[in-house]
Amino acid sequence: MQFKVGDKVKFLNQTGGGVVSKVVSGSLVYVATEDGFDIPTPTSDLIRMQAETKAEKMFSEDYNVDITEVRTGVPEHGTAKTRVKRSAEEAPGYFIAFVPHDQQWYITGDIDIRIINHSRNDILYNLLLRDDEGQYFGFDYGSVEAGTSVEIDTIDREGLPGWTDGKVQIMVHSEEAAYQPLHASFHIKANKFGSEGSYRDSGLINEKAIIFRLAGPDMLRKVAAKHEAIKVEEEPVETKATEQKKETLIGRYAVGPHAAVVDLHIGEIVDNIAGLSSHDMFQLQMKHFEKTLESAMANNFKKVTFIHGIGNGVLKNAITQKLKEYENLQD
Repeated sequence: MQFKVGDKVKFLNQTGGGVVSKVVSGSLVYVATEDGFDIPTPTSDLIRMQAETKAEKMFSEDYNVDITEVRTGVPEHGTAKTRVKRSAEEAPGYFIAFVPHDQQWYITGDIDIRIINHSRNDILYNLLLRDDEGQYFGFDYGSVEAGTSVEIDTIDREGLPGWTDGKVQIMVHSEEAAYQPLHASFHIKANKFGSEGSYRDSGLINEKAIIFRLAGPDMLRKVAAKHEAIKVEEEPVETKATEQKKETLIGRYAVGPHAAVVDLHIGEIVDNIAGLSSHDMFQLQMKHFEKTLESAMANNFKKVTFIHGIGNGVLKNAITQKLKEYENLQD
């Protein structure tokens, strides 16, 4: 069924209805409701309320909505927050994930869409999608705390074509510095959603998903201070999303090109220290040190900072002695 702006419609899968305020595509429209919200809705979940057919007459009901005064945004968006796995090996960054709602049905069920913030700073995001006419429109906005992900929508398969092209604008909040916004565009071939092999395990979440890396902290540029006069107005940093592949161990700790910071505190290595002796914890710390160091060497990292704490100096001394076994390293 084709809809146009101004059509009065009723929701099939829930109570209520409203007026079509924007047509995104043949399968997705925005519905303005009486409480003032503009809700993106698959056309398969709607029925036109004008009594054009006998079936439509059965659902006849009136909704008094002024689509010129609708507030954008969906109240339930961005409410399902989940912690990113501490053991994630992916390099720090900002991601968009397409997660099958039912992990038993990768290519037939609904899809949960999440924004993932795998970094040390909170972010603000603005998600834009492109409609059939090639124009971008604001779909959702909100914030994501450091080390968490937020579910922004759940869509059915018919709504997927509306998600093949988009942009995510990201602003990073940091008490240490001010950064320019990041603009990340993503493009996904529609047939990718229909292949089980496209959905892969990730260290970021406990489920299989299609995940795109939008940008990373290494792409951030500081806002110039007043005394750092520049002739050209600063532009937001533009980047293209890349599908997330398996990362190296040292990549999890990357803070810039060929640089990393590894925290060896036991609480950063294991989630539960119950039953571990001091010797057990020391062995785990040393093993993690060796693995990350060797991963850094194999991936041509130039500088790695290991945080070992103060304590009684046992770990620090052991690390110093271990470094002597490697050639071409500077302590």
